Amino acid sequence: MYDPTYNQQMAQLDQEYARKKADLMQNYYRQPVPAITQPPKQNVNWIQVSGVEGARNHIVQPGNEAWLMDNNAPYFYVKSVDGVGQCTFRIFHFDEVADVEKEQATQIDPSLYVQRGEFDELKARFDHFAEVGKKVSAKAKESDNG
Repeated sequence: MYDPTYNQQMAQLDQEYARKKADLMQNYYRQPVPAITQPPKQNVNWIQVSGVEGARNHIVQPGNEAWLMDNNAPYFYVKSVDGVGQCTFRIFHFDEVADVEKEQATQIDPSLYVQRGEFDELKARFDHFAEVGKKVSAKAKESDNG
């Protein structure tokens, strides 16, 4: 039977091995070895829990992070513990999206747009004032020249 805690234990052993190897190399060569960085995680190993209390009570080793899936509700939790034992606990909520296109279409507020009739009326007024402006500027040029 698959137990996700084995993955955490293996990761801890890998980190411990890398630290010991770096210490040995540093002592052997008497040169500082650059800090060994942990490669980015590719997949999340979900741990099933029962409710938020089950997630809060889940034990996470220092320097690790656990992704916890709630069996009874549409929530998941991320619990992490830093190297000095400081715990961070975050709660997230799953929401089903029935149809992305419909959801995006419903987000458009038609009151933000000008109706075609209003636009045509405004355009007609603009054209009228443009014509009046041309006539006024033409009369002003005639009076300056005359």
